[in-house]
Amino acid sequence: GINAEYGGVRNGGGIGDVLRRPNVSELSFFPRMLYDLTFFFVVIIIVLNLIFGVIIDTFADLRSEKQEKDEILRNTCFICSLERGAFDNKTVSFEEHFRMEHNLWHYLYFIVLIKVKDPTEFTGPESYVYEMVKNKKLDWFPRMRAMSLFSDEAENDQNEFRELKTSLESTRSLVEGLSQQLNELKDQMTQQRKQKQRTSLLGGITATQSMVGGGASMSSTT
Repeated sequence: GINAEYGGVRNGGGIGDVLRRPNVSELSFFPRMLYDLTFFFVVIIIVLNLIFGVIIDTFADLRSEKQEKDEILRNTCFICSLERGAFDNKTVSFEEHFRMEHNLWHYLYFIVLIKVKDPTEFTGPESYVYEMVKNKKLDWFPRMRAMSLFSDEAENDQNEFRELKTSLESTRSLVEGLSQQLNELKDQMTQQRKQKQRTSLLGGITATQSMVGGGASMSSTT
C-alpha cells in the first residue's frame, strides 16, 4: 500500500501509471478502473491542489506582510512613529528627519555606549536611559514628537504674534488719528459756538444803542 501511494503520487496520471494495466477480460478490470479513477480524483486533483493552494496562499500572505512592513518602514519613523505626511510643508523633510534627527543607528550606538560605559561616569541623560533600558521600558523614546516640528510650530507662533502685533499697532495708529480728528472737530465746534455767542452779544449791544439813540433824538425834538 505504501509503495502504491508513493508511486502513484509521483506520476501525473495517478497510481495507474505504476500498476500493471489489467485486461478488459479480467474480472478485476472494473474494480481496478474504479480504484484508479478514485485515486486520481481524490489524491492527484483534490489533495495535492489543496496542499499547493495552502503553500501558495502562505507565500502570498508572507509577501503581503513583507510589503506592508516595507511600506511602514518607508513612510513611518521607527523612533517616533510619525508618518511622512506630518513633515509636509515643513522646513525638515521626512528623509532628513529619518536620516539625521531620528537615525535608528544613532540610537543603537547610544544603547551600546551606555552598556559598555562605566556607570560612575554617566551623565544625567545617560543614567536615565540606562535605567530605562535596564527595566526594558521605552519611555525615553520621543513618541509622536520631533524637535524639528516643535521648532516649526514655535516659528509659526512667533510669526502669528508678529502679525498680531503689527495689526494692533496699525489699529492703535488709526484710533489715535480718529481721536485727533475728533478733538480738532470739537475745537472747531467750540470756536464756532463762541463766535456765534460773540456775534449775538454784539448784535444785542448794537440794538440797545440804536434804541437809546432813537429815544434821545425824540426827546430833543420835543
